[in-house]
This record gives sequence, structure tokens and C-alpha cells, in this order.
Amino acid sequence: MFSRLLTCLCLLIGMALSSSAQHSWQRSPTRDPKQIAKIVGPIRDTAPTRDLKIVWVWGTDQNHAPGFHEYIEVKDMFEGLLQQVPRVTFEAVEKFPTEQHWATADLVVFYAQLDTLLEQDFDQIDSYLRRGGGIVAIHAAMIQPGEELAARFGLAWDPGNTQWGVLPIPATIDPATPTGIMKGFPAEIELVDEHYWNLLGSVDDITVLATAPAGVAGPSTEPPEKKTLDGKAWPLFWVKEVSKGRVFGSIPGHNRFTFDDPYFRIILLRAMAWTMRQPFDPFKPLIITDQ
Repeated sequence: MFSRLLTCLCLLIGMALSSSAQHSWQRSPTRDPKQIAKIVGPIRDTAPTRDLKIVWVWGTDQNHAPGFHEYIEVKDMFEGLLQQVPRVTFEAVEKFPTEQHWATADLVVFYAQLDTLLEQDFDQIDSYLRRGGGIVAIHAAMIQPGEELAARFGLAWDPGNTQWGVLPIPATIDPATPTGIMKGFPAEIELVDEHYWNLLGSVDDITVLATAPAGVAGPSTEPPEKKTLDGKAWPLFWVKEVSKGRVFGSIPGHNRFTFDDPYFRIILLRAMAWTMRQPFDPFKPLIITDQ
């Protein structure tokens, strides 16, 4: 137990010391409006089929320079966006949902590094998934270590084994997965963000939607050279069905500008709709907007 805690502490200290150098050379990709419109398609339904409550879990971060892990700013942005959708209510909660949140939510979005979860917390997640709730876990939500989290979210941090580094370009997409989340995307796309690899959890227990190889671990000052890539297909986006519930996981989400990227928004909003068993159409107007 002590060695496990020491590993976690060393990991966090290392992240803090290198935070100012984390991929600061990266810039948001430019997207073709015509290609975006083709992927999104026409809007046929302007409202969800029922009233929906989305609970957004946020936290604070002092290990990264501005522009990375911007939990509060992203929370505020999506509050403004999602409240534009008819029949949708949005509620934000710091660190972890309350019992009332779990009882009334249709979707719980985790964009924060979670504190150590207790048995009672996992019991609440399990009860929520058994009744058919949806979960979206973004980037740092996977940093909470342990097989217990991997059993719910699909993948989770493995201290001593999991590594992070710049996300190589391009990412490989599987547009044929039955969820429809990747429908219309080309087989390879440019995503500018950070990568986690060698996480806890089995790919046999999830449906992988996109992958990327890993390069050199740690901060970077330029794009990785092809010779430094490991050639493996590490998951970037995935879905998992747990009991009656649905879960979507996203490794991208490190950079603040990623949440403005229309491609990432398409993926994220489609995933939200999928977890709630709702049509994507009412969320389409949010793809290209500043609120």
C-alpha cells in the first residue's frame, strides 16, 4: 500500500514540475466548414424526446499552466451551450455528485481529476448505471487509479505503468462502430491534444472508437518523430455498456482549445446523446458556436 501511494505521489510531483512545458507548442487544427457540415448532416429534430438533466462534475487544477485542464472554464462553456438545447437542464457540482444528483441525472459528465473514491461512491455509480444512466468521462477523470474505476469507466490510471505524452497525429477512426458517434469521419483525423496509454482495463470489455500510437513519455517541445512511435493502437475514445447504463470515455481533453474544435465537439456531443439514448439532432447547433 505504501509503495502504491509513493508511486502516485511521485507521479503527481513529476506532473507539477513539468506542467509549464506540456505541449505548449500545439495549436488548434483548422477545420473545413463544408466537411463539418457533411459530417454533422441536416437537423431533423429540434428537441430531445424527453426532459433531460445533465450533471457536470468539475474540479480545480494547480499542476498545469493556463490553457490546460481548464475544468472551470470548460464547465462554464458547456453550461452556456447545453442550456440552449430545449428540454435540457444543466447543473454543475464540484468533485462528485450528491445522492440527489445521482437520483435525478440522465447524464453525468466527469471533467476533473477525481479524489480517491470510496466503496459508497462506487455503489452510487453502480446504482445509477443499473437504472440506465449515462456517464461521460473526459481525460483527467481517468487519472483516479484502480480496477474499480476501470470496471465502470472502461479504462483507468495504472500507477507505475500508465504514461502520458503528446498525442501523435493522425488518430485512426473506426466510423463503422454501431454507436454512430464516429459516423462520417474519415479514417484518419488530426486531433491536437495529449495521450494516455497503458491504462488499466481490457479492450475486450470496451468498444474502441479511435486509437493512436504512443511516442516519448512526458512533456514535448515539438511533434514526435515517426521513429519514436510504438506502432500500437492505444484507445482514444471508447464506449462501454454497464448493466442498463452507457459510458463514453475520452483521452483527449487536455488542451482548452480542444473543446472549441468542431470535430471534438461532434464526438463529445454525439457521445452525450448516445449515453442518454437521444437523437443527436438537437445538439447539432452547438457544434460551431461560442455560446
